[in-house]
Amino acid sequence: MVRRLIHSILILSLAILSLSNCEAAELKDLQGTWTGTWHSEINEHRGPLKARFTTKGEDSVEARFTGRFFKIVPFKFIVTLDVVSVTDGVIKLKGKQDLGRTLGTYHYDVTFKDGHFLANYHTDKDKGVFEVKKN
Repeated sequence: MVRRLIHSILILSLAILSLSNCEAAELKDLQGTWTGTWHSEINEHRGPLKARFTTKGEDSVEARFTGRFFKIVPFKFIVTLDVVSVTDGVIKLKGKQDLGRTLGTYHYDVTFKDGHFLANYHTDKDKGVFEVKKN
């Protein structure tokens, strides 16, 4: 009886460890420089977008975004994205960044799968998509 209990605990522990290692490996795939586009679903503005991702432990990523608005106005900001779930190779992340009184707080709902990063964003005044792929 005790032997069976120890065996069950050992198997459960190994399963938990393998899941946490899987999550870290997938987050590690997000690291590096990515390029793509952004577009607003409200005003149809769009432009180029670059992203640099750095993992911060096993459950968060620092995202540095740079791009252009109106084709000539540059923007740059950093946001921390926290892992919400990892299921079947799909990582869901969330984050928010206060960009001041004029732009407001941006909220991000992210899906990362198979080398593809898609972030739906929304503020009080705007909503849209950031989409980048690894270089």
